[in-house]
Amino acid sequence: MTQTKALNTFETEISENKIPLVKVILNIVTVTVFAAAVIGLSFVEGRISIKDNQVYVLIMGIIWVYNIAKAVIKKNEYHPDIAVTIYALFLLWDIVFRILGKGNPVLSPPMERVFTVFRDDIEFIGEGIAHSLMILVVGFSIALITGNILGMLVGWVKRLNDDLTPVAKVLSPIPPMVYTPYLIALMPTFTSASIAVIGIGMFWPIFLGMINRVNSMNSRLIDSAKAMNVSTPTMLFKVILPYSIPSIVGSLKIQISTIFMILIMAEMIGATSGLGFFIKKYSDYADYSRVLAGIFVVGTVITVLNVLLDIAEKKLIKWKAV
Repeated sequence: MTQTKALNTFETEISENKIPLVKVILNIVTVTVFAAAVIGLSFVEGRISIKDNQVYVLIMGIIWVYNIAKAVIKKNEYHPDIAVTIYALFLLWDIVFRILGKGNPVLSPPMERVFTVFRDDIEFIGEGIAHSLMILVVGFSIALITGNILGMLVGWVKRLNDDLTPVAKVLSPIPPMVYTPYLIALMPTFTSASIAVIGIGMFWPIFLGMINRVNSMNSRLIDSAKAMNVSTPTMLFKVILPYSIPSIVGSLKIQISTIFMILIMAEMIGATSGLGFFIKKYSDYADYSRVLAGIFVVGTVITVLNVLLDIAEKKLIKWKAV
């Protein structure tokens, strides 16, 4: 009886281990088939000619390697849906616009030509990324610090809360781009105007978010701190701020997309550097290969920033608000 039970247990374990292995193999095969189709098609002559496809093939290969590694490491948790969707879109674009020559060749250039821009304009793109990130970091840091500190103070002091919260609710819905032309005329440089646009645009949601966090704090936590007769600075920076940090960090992933949208739109108006300037400059010349390349860079930068924020949240935040 004992031997039979042990044998059944052993067979169950083997069966359970086979399922993840089969799934991993299927995921690898699926991603590989789509990657091979995309890369192979780039060598096929179409109605629209391309000079070279080296960068395109390299990036498609990097995506393949990344997904294969992810499938092997995460096993049962990995799903190839995103990779398959990306490859399918590139495959469809290549067939329709390059092989068959449908659509406007200016507005829908071959992806092989778009990806070549990353090699040809790598220095220009690098400078644009550095400039945009500098503006983003400075402007958002100002909004983050001032918005949270003032939000804590206003949320804690009832009189300030009653007086200023209605004003903030009126001002916060105003789109940041409304301020842009005026700030460009007012500030000494476009860089300072862009920083001001991001600072103003992100201040109000951060400010109101902190007020709401203070108002929704656990009353037992507040009562315990009051029973210890702590001072207002201690209450703000030793009780309320630590309580709010997890939700502040969690909201950054949503805010980073909004910030980038504000930044790119601001840079399109009068900048001489940055990713928004890169896109606007070449759209004026109808060079849509570079426009699409700029859009891909913006998406990649936002994705990388979100990944870094995820890692920072997991590594640095060891507690959750209750």
